[in-house]
Amino acid sequence: MKNDLVQVAKLGKSVGLKGYLKLHNLSDFFEQFKRGAKFFDINQKIYTIKDFDQNKSLVLFENYENLDLAKTLTNTMLYQTKEFTKQNCILEKDEYFYFDIIGCEIIEDDKKIGIVEDILENGIGFLFLVKSEDELIKQSLAKKFYIPYVDKYIQKIDIENKKIFTKYALELLENS
Repeated sequence: MKNDLVQVAKLGKSVGLKGYLKLHNLSDFFEQFKRGAKFFDINQKIYTIKDFDQNKSLVLFENYENLDLAKTLTNTMLYQTKEFTKQNCILEKDEYFYFDIIGCEIIEDDKKIGIVEDILENGIGFLFLVKSEDELIKQSLAKKFYIPYVDKYIQKIDIENKKIFTKYALELLENS
């Protein structure tokens, strides 16, 4: 099941005496944090939200309703299943989940040039971190390079087949 989990939040310090914790949202879907929602830690222990103050980003979990119990959760990473995420987090047109993009092959002119390893957010958008194909590395090209997630470079994303079709990405690699 661990491969099916997506990191969505980190719990911060306890606040007050009733067991509330600061919730640091690591996802783009704040609406998933609501009363009754269930989340997991890395060991698949379930945590159910009893109360959530969206304005202050404070969360209270069932069975952790006092300061001492809440403190035991500080720095806990919360996870959600990919299936739950896909069902409950609505995407806009041309938006994708990170976990769907990571692992996609980068294809340019019918040639595989790499695989997306990570996605970085910068001030103006997103960058795909791509691990170059071995045959390109053997040609003294960079082992890794970045492709901006903009129309100039990204022509089509095919999540079903785990492929991203690009233009000018090979040029980015050659100049890396």
